[in-house]
Amino acid sequence: MPSNQSLFPISRRDSLKRLAFGASAIVLPQLLQAKGSLKSNGLKLAVQQYSFNRQLKGGSLDILDYPKTAVEGTGIRGLEYFNGHMMDKSGDARFFKELKKRCNDLGVTNTMMLCKSTYAIDSSNAKTRSKSVEGFKPWLDGIKMLGGTTIRVDCKSPGDYEEQKKLAAEGLHALCDVAAKMNLDIVVENHGGYSSNGKWLAELMSLVNRPNCGSLPDFQNFKDYDPYQGVKDLMPSAKIVCAKSKEFDSNGNEVNVDYHRLMKTVLDSGFKGYIGIEFEGHGTDPIKGILATKRLIERAVKEA
Repeated sequence: MPSNQSLFPISRRDSLKRLAFGASAIVLPQLLQAKGSLKSNGLKLAVQQYSFNRQLKGGSLDILDYPKTAVEGTGIRGLEYFNGHMMDKSGDARFFKELKKRCNDLGVTNTMMLCKSTYAIDSSNAKTRSKSVEGFKPWLDGIKMLGGTTIRVDCKSPGDYEEQKKLAAEGLHALCDVAAKMNLDIVVENHGGYSSNGKWLAELMSLVNRPNCGSLPDFQNFKDYDPYQGVKDLMPSAKIVCAKSKEFDSNGNEVNVDYHRLMKTVLDSGFKGYIGIEFEGHGTDPIKGILATKRLIERAVKEA
């Protein structure tokens, strides 16, 4: 028998089995890798404008150049905004049209605007709450012009624990009514006062009970409340997630919170949507900080 032939000839069926096994050895790792990706889990990344707070406030970055700087530096084409960097642009349709044009040229998807207000939406004074709603209208118009879906408002006024929930719900009901006519959402972030208590904010969301109102869980704004419990409390009502980062160790992990644990909570909740990266590292280039956060999120999702 020729030396190049097997003593046990391989049948056609066995040959197909071996080919199939060989193919699976290649495809399986690819499937596993895909399963652990952001896209396969229904997640997308965005950059929060506040990451460039120092540059915008210092004048080294113009607000109209923010989209180009963020996209070219990070490769991320989802963008969030903060009205604190453009308070003089309230009601300025020309400005928002120009900003939208620049975003379109870059293939950007605008998502949300963080909004601060002179008047508290959860004030004990009904007239103040009404003024707050009026004050948010130009920013609702602005995010609408940018093609976004959401504005964030604060509920952090002092007062009685239970009473403040009721007052906040009243203010949010009025604002949600306005936003609903524009097909826009309102989100409340854990951002000071009672809102930094995950339990309180989750209870507020249940009390508001509007389809266009939800939470914006921020990984690092819980103060004295456990951040892991806080994120868990808020994920059922979350419309967007804020991945705040400040500092990284030599292994690329955020030193203040465990991103692996937090991202597992996000995944376990079944959340689908945008995770906004908000880098607040002082003395560090924001592009580097955003990219470090991006890598950490991707790693945490893959390992989860």
